[in-house]
Amino acid sequence: MLPRRFQATCQGFSRLDLLAVLATAALLALVATAMASTHRVTPEVILCQENLRRLGNAWRSHGAENALVARNPSGNTASTENPLISDAWALGWLDWTTASDNTNQNKIQIPAFAPYSGTDVGLYRCPSDRFVSAGQRSRGWQNRARTYVMNGFVQSTGADLFQGGYARFRTFSDFTSPQTTFVFTEEHPDSINDPTFLADPASRNFYDLPASFHDGAATFSFADGHVETHRWQNSRIRQPIRFSAFSPIATPANDPDLRWLGERASQLVR
Repeated sequence: MLPRRFQATCQGFSRLDLLAVLATAALLALVATAMASTHRVTPEVILCQENLRRLGNAWRSHGAENALVARNPSGNTASTENPLISDAWALGWLDWTTASDNTNQNKIQIPAFAPYSGTDVGLYRCPSDRFVSAGQRSRGWQNRARTYVMNGFVQSTGADLFQGGYARFRTFSDFTSPQTTFVFTEEHPDSINDPTFLADPASRNFYDLPASFHDGAATFSFADGHVETHRWQNSRIRQPIRFSAFSPIATPANDPDLRWLGERASQLVR
């Protein structure tokens, strides 16, 4: 039998104690998962993931209230379209010049889409993307307006962007595998121009290059709502920033990065 003084102080766990233990265990599990991942989980990664999660939510809300998902403009139309009457998710043509599209917030606050995405213009830019050219820096610019782009198979205006045989997505019902089809990602600063991202599963070329800001990784928002940060395996895709226009990169047929990207851009029509 325990001494009386020990009995008086020996008590079981309260509900508050139990909740504290469970919360600590959950935090340790999260830390362990982060340490075991293939990329470092930094504040910038977390903020980028949250941006793309919110952007994906806005895209789904817009699509739920409209017959079609938000239009994804490509080429010159991205620069010449009037934002006030556009049905696009974003507009603008980015480059390393001092052209106004590079910082024009009207091109990322399209009245048709902004009610779903909100007024935070930072939502369209990864916090790690602070790259500006020398000419842009001389103007006092600290960053360009946009980092994120939309999968070219999703409601793109470029009808001849890809070879045939792969699904294109104009409504929610077109997505047969929403959990493995990305909608938004972040693009390499040299590669980004219009709001459309070209990832052709039938090609052996990187026509557009995803970013690798996060320890050689890029973040993706998928059609089902989840977000992933994926680390690239080879240096072909982890290109340095040269402040010059990107040229397509040819890859071997078995390139794992190109295969991963293509498999998540679209699927063969059956």
